Amino acid sequence: MKKTVSIIGLAGIVLLGGCAVLKKPAPQTPVQFYIDKNLDFATIGKIAVLELDDESVSSADLGRTLTQTLADALGKKQLFSIRTIYRSDPEWRACNLEQTPSLSSQEMEVIAKQLKVDAILVGIITRYRPYPQLLTAIRFKMLDLRSGRLLWAMENVWDSTDKNTEERIKIFFDTQMRTGYQPMNWQFVTNSPGAFQKFVMYEVVSTLPESRMKH
Repeated sequence: MKKTVSIIGLAGIVLLGGCAVLKKPAPQTPVQFYIDKNLDFATIGKIAVLELDDESVSSADLGRTLTQTLADALGKKQLFSIRTIYRSDPEWRACNLEQTPSLSSQEMEVIAKQLKVDAILVGIITRYRPYPQLLTAIRFKMLDLRSGRLLWAMENVWDSTDKNTEERIKIFFDTQMRTGYQPMNWQFVTNSPGAFQKFVMYEVVSTLPESRMKH
């Protein structure tokens, strides 16, 4: 029987042996995520970020746009090297990267060898609404191609009209954007789909460990 590892199915994030469900400190409603506490993320040299699947069917370019925003946020994290793979890239077809429910250990080995990466990050946009209120729901998984282990996972809904989210946006604006958006200031984030997605991906990557390069 071939060993398979689920990539996309993420009905819930549960506590596993040696791992934990953690909460990122934030006003009242922190983002919940799962991380393998036994892994030293410094051992991951390079990851492939695969173009996000878009179940919301909001626009033809949404998956690609949010994938780039995610890759930019990960780059600022400086945790590992990043390779972004889009559906239009030859590697996507060569490695058969259509997001299927599972990958066998043999398939993971092939992907690791052809892409020259240690892990892959996959995700699904489950809901998206740009107007009249900004709303994004996404779930993610990072899988170690060397061992088949689930390294990190999270899912969350970001709603610009939610008061707790609004408080976190204020913090994001003050620490990451600061000036140049008068007279709206932090409210610019709640009125700009692009700025709101930067906030979303900032919170996503904030659940990953800090890079040793920053210490």
